Amino acid sequence: MAAPFTNCFGSQDRSIGPDPCSNLDAVDTLKKIQGIINSYLASASADGRSAIPTPQLSPVPKFREDGKGKLNPEDLAGGLAEAVREDADRTGRWAARDSITSEKMVVASSPQLSINATQTTDSRHHSPQAHLAMSTNRNSGAEASDKGTDTELTGSKMEPDGPADQVPKGSSSSNPGSAHGSEAKPTSPLNTGLGLDRIRRLVDEVSLKISQATSEDAARVVAATGAAEIADAVRPPGDTILGWFANMSVISAVRLFLCWGAFDLIPAGSEASITYADLARRINADEGLVVRVASMLTSSHVLVHHPPSETQPVPSLSHTPVSLMLLSGQPMSAMFSVMYKHINAVSTILPSYFDTYGRTEPVGPAHIPTSYLAGHPEEDYFSLLKKDEAAMKNFNLAMRITSRRVPVTGMYDMSNVLRAASEGRETVWVDVGGGDGHTVKEFLRAYPGLKAEQCVVQDLEEVVAAAQQQDEEELRGVRWVALDFLKEAPVQGALVYYLRHILRDYSDPVAVRILANVARALTDPAARVLVSEQLNPDWARAPRPPPLYAAFKDFSMLSIGGKERSLPQFAAVADAAGLAVSAVFRDDATPHAVVELALKGVVEGAEC
Repeated sequence: MAAPFTNCFGSQDRSIGPDPCSNLDAVDTLKKIQGIINSYLASASADGRSAIPTPQLSPVPKFREDGKGKLNPEDLAGGLAEAVREDADRTGRWAARDSITSEKMVVASSPQLSINATQTTDSRHHSPQAHLAMSTNRNSGAEASDKGTDTELTGSKMEPDGPADQVPKGSSSSNPGSAHGSEAKPTSPLNTGLGLDRIRRLVDEVSLKISQATSEDAARVVAATGAAEIADAVRPPGDTILGWFANMSVISAVRLFLCWGAFDLIPAGSEASITYADLARRINADEGLVVRVASMLTSSHVLVHHPPSETQPVPSLSHTPVSLMLLSGQPMSAMFSVMYKHINAVSTILPSYFDTYGRTEPVGPAHIPTSYLAGHPEEDYFSLLKKDEAAMKNFNLAMRITSRRVPVTGMYDMSNVLRAASEGRETVWVDVGGGDGHTVKEFLRAYPGLKAEQCVVQDLEEVVAAAQQQDEEELRGVRWVALDFLKEAPVQGALVYYLRHILRDYSDPVAVRILANVARALTDPAARVLVSEQLNPDWARAPRPPPLYAAFKDFSMLSIGGKERSLPQFAAVADAAGLAVSAVFRDDATPHAVVELALKGVVEGAEC
């Protein structure tokens, strides 16, 4: 396994600097940019060409429309129906229970998925919850510097704008000369097939959201996503391709500065900086090398370059809010280390991996890209983590971000749960793969009617043993029971079996096995299984591709054999395990949801 990617410098208590969005001059700047873009778009003639000589690719194929300007019903299957529905006004914090009818229509209209639950091995595994640091206080001050910066980027709504401008009749989006190796001929001033009206609306929306970004994190996300979409549309295609490698170089430069402890050596004060020469001396590196690496970081606005001046005769570097998140001990710094291995390192062996195992989704839990990279393909991801103390530490710290990015409570209708608790039911809530009980603690805080004595947390034996050593008042009375959820059923007789961020770590066959084991514990027809995870639209049927960050999240799960799922995919996994979707409760601000499952006979009986 590769050497652990951490530096030798201790954690330092650093506070995040001033908010870069607090400068309202950004609004004026954006208005100037808006004028430039509008001038550019206005130069496009009716045939789709621009007076500005920038070579561009042809528009992408368009989605069909019916005569009334509405999308075809068949296009509303899966994710598109979800996306359109999400744009509608919501009447409450959670979706009404009867809204499951429309969810079932989505599932019914999607292609059926066939899952073979016997395709997996019995390799011992561990859930992310099983490896969370037992002694970590999730509300510690170390997390404070990340608040307000971890907004879920996939939370932006998808507008059903319809197709982009049509290609003029008789023209083709294909390049007739491409078969002979000739250069692609431009047919449009835009790269991505976005209509000019769509670009103009994006410019206006970005202007508005920038003005709101001083106080609203969601506004920042919308502004950043829209600005990126505009840039992708107008950037020359060759620059787009080269830009991918520029981004890779930024990642390499960040990794070097992390390994050298360079970020920790830059003063964190608002007026503080360090000279290139001093930084080079302190990390025992050549100054010329430091300048070259730092240039990638200043060009990408990770760090700030200060040229010589009257007060500072030599050039220097200072922090930005981005680089402050990369200091030792910060969760985002740990997340970078985890993602570097999942994305950059794994990408080098993906062609070889799929040549070896075939071009199919990894089944797992063993024989996944991460274990293939490590030279131990027979092991699963969490077994590998246990053998690398530094990697495990980074993983545990990074999971704080994952836990905080999306809500724990507030989505699911807890009325039945609280009613059962008030009636004195012995076992109300079982957290399957619940780690150190951090999720149960959130529910106990939010719903005082639920008692700790009515809750059970189940996880691997070593995790349970460590969790029982905690001395937290809120968890006193909680029952801790050892469980390997790939091999065993949870305790029987509970009203709710809760799985948060569990199924996403595994392939469909493994997820079926987990749910089938849980289904064996459902002795009460009123019992429900709650799966708390991101709920994706069916991107293949959506009017536009997913936001880049949403696609990235799913792609990153590929390396450990996991996946983010749509509602039809959850329904297929549940069906193979003897369960059925009975309700869906969505978060208003993010794609996170609670998918409620019940025994198939119970759901079918309710429908009759």
